[in-house]
Amino acid sequence: MKLIYALILSAIAIPAFAHGPTPQKTDQTVTVKASPDVIWKQLSEQCAIKNWHPDVADCQSSDPKKRTLTLKNGSKIDEEVDEIVPAEMTISYRIGGEIDVKALPVSSLTGRIKVKANGAGSDISWLARYYRADTTNEPPKGMDDESATKAVNAFVKAGLTGIDNPAKK
Repeated sequence: MKLIYALILSAIAIPAFAHGPTPQKTDQTVTVKASPDVIWKQLSEQCAIKNWHPDVADCQSSDPKKRTLTLKNGSKIDEEVDEIVPAEMTISYRIGGEIDVKALPVSSLTGRIKVKANGAGSDISWLARYYRADTTNEPPKGMDDESATKAVNAFVKAGLTGIDNPAKK
C-alpha cells in the first residue's frame, strides 16, 4: 500500500519540477508633446520605423501586413501585423518566421503599440509578451529569460525614445 501511495505522490509531484519557460512581459509608456495624430502617422506607416527607431537601419516590405527590419548590428526581424485599428490608434504585431536571436533572443513575441491623447500631447504605450530564445528547462546564458527581458526592454525603450525625438536618430 505504501508503494502505491509513493507512486501516486511521485506522479503528482515530478511534473511540477519539469516545466518549460514562463512568458515574459515588457510594458512601457512614454508621454510626449506631439499630438496623437502626429505620433499615429509615424507609427502607422509601414516602414516609417526606420526613421524613428534608433536601432533600425532599414525596413523592407512587399506586403502591407509584413515587414523586415534590419537592425544596425546587421540582424533581421520579420514582423507580421495582426491588426491595425486607426480609430483606437493601436497596432498589434508579432515576430514571424525564423527569429534571429542576435536581433532579439526570443522564441516568439507579440506586441501592441497604442497612442492615447494626454492633454495637448500623447501617451504611447508599447506592450510585448515573449518567451526566451531557448525554451528548454536550462537555457544557456544569452538565450535565457534575463537576456530576453534585457533585450526586449532595451528595444522598446529605444523605440519610445526615438518616436519622441526622431531627429536624434
